[in-house]
Amino acid sequence: MTQHSLSVQNNILTVNGVEKVVEICDREAQLKLAQNTLYVKGTVLNVVKLDREQGVVQMETKSLQSLTYRQNSLGVKGFFR
Repeated sequence: MTQHSLSVQNNILTVNGVEKVVEICDREAQLKLAQNTLYVKGTVLNVVKLDREQGVVQMETKSLQSLTYRQNSLGVKGFFR
């Protein structure tokens, strides 16, 4: 199981342990981690680094509004999870 970490410095959010970038736009990002999906909400989100091999995503933001974890499903897809 891959560990993940978060840090914020000078309006840059760094997330380590990212397995997949599901979605990123200027107000929201959805990042799949080993056991959870991380939802990032903010204003003027801008990707400054994306390293798929190392599993690192860095985003610059004017204002970070929320970080929310949701547990990944156990491989069951569809309406009933």
